[in-house]
Amino acid sequence: MSATFLRFVRRVTLKWRGPCVHPADIRLHLGCGSEYWRGYVNIDNSPGANCDVCLDFTRIEERFQPGSVSEIVMIHSLSYLRLWQAREMFGGIYRLLKPGGQLIVELPDLAKCARKALAHDGALDGYLEAVRGLYAFGLDQICNREMFTPYAFGWSAWHLQLELKRAGFRRVDLSDPLTHGQRLDRDIRVTATKECPGY
Repeated sequence: MSATFLRFVRRVTLKWRGPCVHPADIRLHLGCGSEYWRGYVNIDNSPGANCDVCLDFTRIEERFQPGSVSEIVMIHSLSYLRLWQAREMFGGIYRLLKPGGQLIVELPDLAKCARKALAHDGALDGYLEAVRGLYAFGLDQICNREMFTPYAFGWSAWHLQLELKRAGFRRVDLSDPLTHGQRLDRDIRVTATKECPGY
């Protein structure tokens, strides 16, 4: 059988059957949408997404064993959860990660977006880019009068750090974003590491 066919069978199996069978190094890409990442189990709750597993990612503990995941990435997907959903999911993610495993989150920072909006008072393009970071719409959606799903919650860096530490992560680092055009004036990257026993 060809490698392409085996990948297809694996994707269909992961998408439609019960508990997943996984390689030794499990990395999850939660809320992948159309962005399929090789080397990751791509998860999204939309049947039209380019994913391996069609699943509400607040339910990932139903499909993966505690301590079995080395990395979980959420790129502009966390803000679609309400605060209480995110809090519950952070605890679940902490349980799923192996010691030394990481949760990596990129998203618009509420404080940066607010500063950007205020700095562009009267300048429509800069202002809309800041508002876009808060509500998750594309300018083409506005022009075409398309419906979109807005974010359910806004995160500032300090608040996300606080919630992750409450979930058990002792090390939570901030850095510049690496995706979505690396909008340094709007977005943040947060990496939470589950510490190894004895450290």
